[in-house]
Amino acid sequence: MRARVGLAAVIGLMYATACGGPYGMEDFVAKVGPGVFMLLLFVTPWLCGLPTAFATAELSARHPVAGGYYRWACIYLGPFWGYQTGIWSLIGSFLDNALYPVLFARALVHFFPGMTALHQWLAAVGFILLLTYVNHRGIEIASGAAIGLNLFLVAPLIWLVFAGASRIQFNPFVPFAAPGGQFWSGFGTNLALAIWLYSGYYEVSAAAEEIERPERNIPLALLILTPIVVLSYALPTLAGLAAVGGWETWASGEFAAMGRVLGGPVLGNWLFLGSVASQAVIFLSYLVWWSRLSWAMAADRHLPAFLSKTHPRFGTPSRILWAYAVIYCVMAALPFEDLLVADIWNYGASNVLLQASLIRSRSLEGVPKSGFRVPGGKVGLWLNAVVPTLAWLLLLVFTAREHWVLGSAVLLCGPLFYGLERFLTRRQSP
Repeated sequence: MRARVGLAAVIGLMYATACGGPYGMEDFVAKVGPGVFMLLLFVTPWLCGLPTAFATAELSARHPVAGGYYRWACIYLGPFWGYQTGIWSLIGSFLDNALYPVLFARALVHFFPGMTALHQWLAAVGFILLLTYVNHRGIEIASGAAIGLNLFLVAPLIWLVFAGASRIQFNPFVPFAAPGGQFWSGFGTNLALAIWLYSGYYEVSAAAEEIERPERNIPLALLILTPIVVLSYALPTLAGLAAVGGWETWASGEFAAMGRVLGGPVLGNWLFLGSVASQAVIFLSYLVWWSRLSWAMAADRHLPAFLSKTHPRFGTPSRILWAYAVIYCVMAALPFEDLLVADIWNYGASNVLLQASLIRSRSLEGVPKSGFRVPGGKVGLWLNAVVPTLAWLLLLVFTAREHWVLGSAVLLCGPLFYGLERFLTRRQSP
């Protein structure tokens, strides 16, 4: 694959996968209380988001390659752990990205109350096919669409923030926790949400070969985006808490309701459409990264080799893109409950291998003489790895009772598939 896009395109795609706006998280404010929720928004980036961004930035500067974090694990940790990274991310690509077409279809019920389950599935299929076609045409078109959708979904949030700032009535941090101790009873799920909000940083590395000067543009994009992502979550939430209140009854889609209070029907409808644009741009951008990951695994013969063929005109992994489309169309008919925690079990394991790849690269090749490097020397390097690992282990402890079956099944898929592949390979060898 060849370089096609620059810094602006990388920022547009990365903003979608690292954030995509605060839409859809409003109901968690009611579950934990405004003070705790705001604390999670500001603390979690230091536990997970920033360390992941730092590790991705240094490894991208050191070794930009298609497949990114999967190839880094292969290079620095060996084929077994590289395979685990690839399989866990592949599973995550099915669990996570199939959700957005369903959310899009459900959002249409707001405008068309008579939609049946079949109508919603057909709408989800149309959503999938359209955005897959955009990806099929190339990363240039996909990144341009991502920039446009991001601007459309962010603009009403800025309006909401300024409107809320002029009508402050409540302390947005009071009460600190929701009455009844709901926070502690569901601490694991709340921590999973907070980690999930700041996941997605390392996905950009999968398309490194299609980015101009990736050793410069990927680290720079990550450093620019991190504070923007935090503010994108925090400022609209603060504006709603301070100007509208009523956090006890907040539900998913609450930003549209707050918009109608602070800016009338124009802002309310724009925020609703912004939530739809958020689902579209997240799906679109993740499809860019995950199709390149799958392409790299197919090129390494961990997936059927015919999937590694690229489109002769557009240079995209078109066969993989349309295979994803078929899978997502099927999964759009399934219910999606309780998948958040399993997805974060999966993400956390991949992130541990990312940090291990960085430590191993320093051990083998030393500190890079140029380009980005994790600050703080050896102490900074180990803190960068230990802090997110401890956060992930804490998540496992607090969610194991309710989610150990699904979470363990997800993590065991990698070793089981690897052993099966090795067994079949040995049997086919002369």
